[in-house]
Amino acid sequence: MKRIGIVSDSHGMRGMLEQSLIKLQAGGPLDALIHCGDGGSDAKCLAGNILQTVIVRGNCDGWGCDYEDDMLVNIGGVNIFVTHGHRYGVKSGLDTLASAAAAKGAQVACFGHTHKPFCEYRDGVLLITPGTCTLRGACALLTIDQSGSFQAELL
Repeated sequence: MKRIGIVSDSHGMRGMLEQSLIKLQAGGPLDALIHCGDGGSDAKCLAGNILQTVIVRGNCDGWGCDYEDDMLVNIGGVNIFVTHGHRYGVKSGLDTLASAAAAKGAQVACFGHTHKPFCEYRDGVLLITPGTCTLRGACALLTIDQSGSFQAELL
């Protein structure tokens, strides 16, 4: 079983991100941590013993940061598209993001930017945003079993 923590929009508030990590690790250690932008350096500092950390650039991360705008990663046999979401207009709707993720062969798309937790299928892709971790350590947990089946939970 793979356990993947998903966080976003920490905006330099590392204490709130720590709260998210405490929630996520209460059920056991994480195999990976995904930070969907706007504070990726926070995750880089706090990731510690997590085996894999995936961080993308958000609209507030600035041009000096070296994170990619979006990434397609495979964890436990599941293709996961990771983006902040601002380039896909996620505050206006999720169809563009869902289509882009499906076109890349993703089964899951993780994003931020809206600051509102959301977890739902669109165009055959599970869209997950944990909301901003600055609100009571909001986060999401994606679990993938050995057969490649997955499920997500907003925490």
